[in-house]
Amino acid sequence: MAITLQEFDQALKDWNEFVNRHRLSPTLNPLIAASWERCWPRINPYSKVTIKHLSPNHLLSAQVASFDLLSVARPVMEDIYQYIERSETAVALINGTGFVLDIIGDPAIIEATKQLGITTGACITEIEIGTNAFSLAITERVPAQVCGAEHYLQQLHGLAEAAAPIFDLSGRPLGAFGLINFYDMQTPHTLGLAVAGARAIEGQRQSDLLLAEQISHLAELNAILEANSDGILMWNSEGILMHVNASAAKIIGRPLHTLVGRNVADIFSFPAFIHQAQKNQEALTDVEATIQVFGQPITCILSLRFVRNYKGLQWTIVTLRQEKAVRQLVHHQVGAHALLTLEDMPGISPGMKRVHRMVKTAAAAQASILIRGESGTGKNVLANAIHNESPRREGPFLIFACSSTPSELVVRELLGTEEGIDGKRGGGRPSKFELAQGGTLFFQDVDVLPLEAQAILLNVIELGIVQRIGSSRPIAVDVRIIAATSANMEKLIAQGNFRADLFYRLSAFEITLPPLRERQKDIPLLVDRILKRLSNQLNRSLSLTPEALELLKKYSWPGNVRELEAVLGQAAVRAGVSEIIDAVHLPNNILHPSHYTMIHPTAETIPSMSEIERMTILQTAQSCFGNVSEMARVLGISRTTVWRKLREFNISAKDFRSKAYDAPAEHMMPPLNIVFQDETLWRNNVSD
Repeated sequence: MAITLQEFDQALKDWNEFVNRHRLSPTLNPLIAASWERCWPRINPYSKVTIKHLSPNHLLSAQVASFDLLSVARPVMEDIYQYIERSETAVALINGTGFVLDIIGDPAIIEATKQLGITTGACITEIEIGTNAFSLAITERVPAQVCGAEHYLQQLHGLAEAAAPIFDLSGRPLGAFGLINFYDMQTPHTLGLAVAGARAIEGQRQSDLLLAEQISHLAELNAILEANSDGILMWNSEGILMHVNASAAKIIGRPLHTLVGRNVADIFSFPAFIHQAQKNQEALTDVEATIQVFGQPITCILSLRFVRNYKGLQWTIVTLRQEKAVRQLVHHQVGAHALLTLEDMPGISPGMKRVHRMVKTAAAAQASILIRGESGTGKNVLANAIHNESPRREGPFLIFACSSTPSELVVRELLGTEEGIDGKRGGGRPSKFELAQGGTLFFQDVDVLPLEAQAILLNVIELGIVQRIGSSRPIAVDVRIIAATSANMEKLIAQGNFRADLFYRLSAFEITLPPLRERQKDIPLLVDRILKRLSNQLNRSLSLTPEALELLKKYSWPGNVRELEAVLGQAAVRAGVSEIIDAVHLPNNILHPSHYTMIHPTAETIPSMSEIERMTILQTAQSCFGNVSEMARVLGISRTTVWRKLREFNISAKDFRSKAYDAPAEHMMPPLNIVFQDETLWRNNVSD
């Protein structure tokens, strides 16, 4: 039944009462009443509104962004319109932001909506055109019907709409589906038809998503099976081969298409114990067996598994590994490869330039290298880069994580074991030095290496031989040692927790990585490299706004480069589908960094005397523009002592001699609330 004249007159009376006296009728639909209240301060109900439209390019972008919704909704729209054709009704779809994505209908109603500006690309939100069913469906997230004078805008009083929201699987509104007709043509059933259409779109979209997910999982499973180096066979309860991966076909020696679909008994003949296991549905793991494949014997390592459902046995799965390949895997000396180079450590700051120069020098030598620096400064990357710069770049690059290896296993891991030491066959295990033969062995966190292991490492460095546990046979090894630490090694030596002779052996070349707070010039370079990697991972081109970059440059970075990588990773996720990372996407500790003043520093926060000396020399070099004589005068020490301190802290006075030198943060003395009692005490701490 269409709306009656009496009902229209009552709605018009309620509308006049509200727009002229701001009084709401108690019989008015609460959704309509709430919408009118929102429209009251913003829209003149008597004005003729020009509806805003998306440009062709922006409309295309909106349709592409909602392609999965539009592709599902269009057939539903056509089906519904087929049944209501010639009823002067239009069927429309809008996205979650209120723009019309598609509209079809009878010529009369299409022409009427066109005259009002309601076409594809039109913005029909409540803010733009006042109360309407589509905006109510999105705003209130419930089906809504608006007819005649229930529209807040008088120019829409000739229309009626019924719309229902469309939700995704998580309950987020994607848009709204509805019908538009003339006010005197709408019936109570129109809303039911809109709701049915919206639910049909949701159901079809969810079915498509679930089907796509299942297809994706199946593709992933097939990819995993094909990538597996083990041969995998799978047959059903009737013994028909349903899947054979490439590795299995290679072992069998026949093309895949000649195997799938055949009965397993026509191809294989298994030993009796495997037949018994199949009969009893008992799983087998890595058993050695000789099987007949097309009458030819193949010795392999076999595993047997079964998949059951409520009906019983569904699948039998067999994995095959050739015996020869297994033996090679067991006895093969595995060495990792270094994948990073100096290009992965960009830097134009004086500190990083010195690091690059030292790497070039140290990499060509044979002596050990000690990398020092705070946690997160990139010591692992630098070790990779040194290996790739060295003549050993084609050899293995093996990492020994001192901090994550249990103390009781460190010696065993380093030295390896001789075969038979555990009282069983196959118990032999090569040492880490043997595995790194001809390459580089990198010790992470060498400061936590137990003293017994320190003695072993020292002997290998000095003698070039290793002796496995349980063996009297010396094995010559040719390995370059690189060690890394973020600890105060001098303090550990003084406490007796680290051998001084090993420290001297390891530090034949000592490279100190400056913390990120001293490398502000390098932050843009690091950001570019990290964003390129994230762009490849997320498949979109990421960039940083100047405001966000300035915030990154001002931050102190206690976690150094590792923290910078984490911050940019979080910001990329927060940016969503956007390719621009703005300041709002950065974590709160970057947006609002805390400022701490060391009024009462604890023993843990007081810097070492060596660090105070180093920062004093840096600050003086900056203020004196690298003039050694002026530095000696300011510090009250001799030129010889100044030169010695510069060499000791690996500082080049030339870096500060430009009069236009713009003092970067890496050369600024951090504020320390530490006061020397007199000038003599201060001078004693920066001189001999």
